[in-house]
Amino acid sequence: MKTPICPVCAGKQKRNGKTTAGKQRWRCTLCNASKTHKIDSRAKHLKSFLDWLLSRKRLADMPGTGKTFRRNTAEFWKLWPLPQKTGEIYRVVYVDGFYLGRKAVILIARNDDYVLSCYIAKSENKRAWKALLRGIAPPSMVVTDGGSGLASAVKEIWPQTAVQRCLFHVFCQIRRYTTARARLPVT
Repeated sequence: MKTPICPVCAGKQKRNGKTTAGKQRWRCTLCNASKTHKIDSRAKHLKSFLDWLLSRKRLADMPGTGKTFRRNTAEFWKLWPLPQKTGEIYRVVYVDGFYLGRKAVILIARNDDYVLSCYIAKSENKRAWKALLRGIAPPSMVVTDGGSGLASAVKEIWPQTAVQRCLFHVFCQIRRYTTARARLPVT
């Protein structure tokens, strides 16, 4: 371990006994300020939380039935507050997936005013969409970008609900295939 630097004068510190709790006490050689050095392992705990979040493991599969893991990662559960389930019925629900990285997507269901539910998954698939839709009352219509697995998830969870493709996403897909600057001559 490197010798700690004094927070008061930035001088080097030396060992100066132990506290009653058994932690190492450090004293500055220049200004005589005393402190205890605490190891910050939040980055390590965040990494283990994200590794677990993006894996197929359950909390029960973690070492020690997950109690230590839950204690170490308790602060990270509060990062994404989930919306409250109200049971209110909406006429139209808009759903979409936003990729956070190569192996993580957040699926969001919203109405005209606010977010109804969200779910984190590895990819947009039927199982993930079902998990998102399960907590929402069946609407009259779902508007989507046409992501994979959503139509079959809606058929299973909400059999009476119509699925409408978002016109903006249809336009973007047509534009991607036809392009604005065609290289072939028009015939």
